[in-house]
Amino acid sequence: MRSFVIFVFCIFFASYCLAQSDTAIYNPKKEIIYDGKRYRVYNSWLSVGAGASYNTKWPKDEKNIGADFTFHLKQHYVRFGGFMSGSDFTASNNYSFHFCYVIRKEAEKFNLSIAAGPSSSYFRRPLSDSTNYNLATVYNMVGGFAALEAVYKIKYDVGLGGQIFCDYNQAQMVYGVRLIVYFSGAYRGIKYGYVPPKKK
Repeated sequence: MRSFVIFVFCIFFASYCLAQSDTAIYNPKKEIIYDGKRYRVYNSWLSVGAGASYNTKWPKDEKNIGADFTFHLKQHYVRFGGFMSGSDFTASNNYSFHFCYVIRKEAEKFNLSIAAGPSSSYFRRPLSDSTNYNLATVYNMVGGFAALEAVYKIKYDVGLGGQIFCDYNQAQMVYGVRLIVYFSGAYRGIKYGYVPPKKK
């Protein structure tokens, strides 16, 4: 529990720092020009990836697969996503879904986001450490989820990055990392009449 509280505190502190850096007036049609193309400033994105995780109530290294779709409501961002984890990618016994408020900082070469909100988890806990893994005990729990995501953009709307996450409820805490692929819906078309700057 203490680890989750510390993690969430760090998330909200970083959120405050990012929020203070964004003081522009909201304009839903605001665009920027990058490499001769138009991109929408307020855009949605999808991040998908896989990685390693750890379950505090089942002390074994786990693997996880997750996906998050982040979209904006006016100048605010929200995220709907989920992940599954278990002893292997094909042997998941934990399924979790979350709905989060997101604070974002985007630039030409990176996208940073911090998310926190409620989660709902469905999982089976093994009763014994055997080769068959007795998974008779089933849980449906409501808890909290928090994540920090950092992406380096290969193009303005495509990138690679990483995500640190933590999902907590009264029965267990799952935390981990994953490598992600980032796809943004920012592209709006070619900027006609664009003249690239001459190299010195």
